[in-house]
Amino acid sequence: MTDKSAATSSTTDNWNVNYSKAQKIPSPNYTPSRTKPITCLVLHGTAGGGTIEWFLNPASKVSSHYVVGQDGRVTQMVHESDIAWHAGVVSPTSVFANKGNPNQFSIGIEFSRNKTNDNIMPDVQISSGLDLVENIRTRYPNIVIYFHDEISIGRICPGPNFPKEIFRS
Repeated sequence: MTDKSAATSSTTDNWNVNYSKAQKIPSPNYTPSRTKPITCLVLHGTAGGGTIEWFLNPASKVSSHYVVGQDGRVTQMVHESDIAWHAGVVSPTSVFANKGNPNQFSIGIEFSRNKTNDNIMPDVQISSGLDLVENIRTRYPNIVIYFHDEISIGRICPGPNFPKEIFRS
């Protein structure tokens, strides 16, 4: 058993300590065992369908902790105590410039969106996302919310029509 498979085994055994309403589908794309405290939450738009399948593909080298579907279903892909690979490219003008890889101290949530990340999100998706964010805020009271386009400047993520003000309030 490799170190990573041992971490995967212990991670899936302890997933009940994260968001209990999520379906658990473990991605192989993560780094086990954080060494930095969680201080921020990064919200994303998927820019198309097939996100869960993409996160299950080792060749993609991407993941997030959670995916919120347009039907309101929440899927957990990476345990919060591990590092998901969702926001590692930092622009020089970002608030995260020269502060290290934000994946090391953030939780990532992907919201299923259309290919151009500009669809109006269904109420059920927003409601489920808000419930997930509130749950995380309860467990990490000082967490700060960022959007992916604040880390990787110029990205259209989470995209137009994403209700940023609702999630930041």
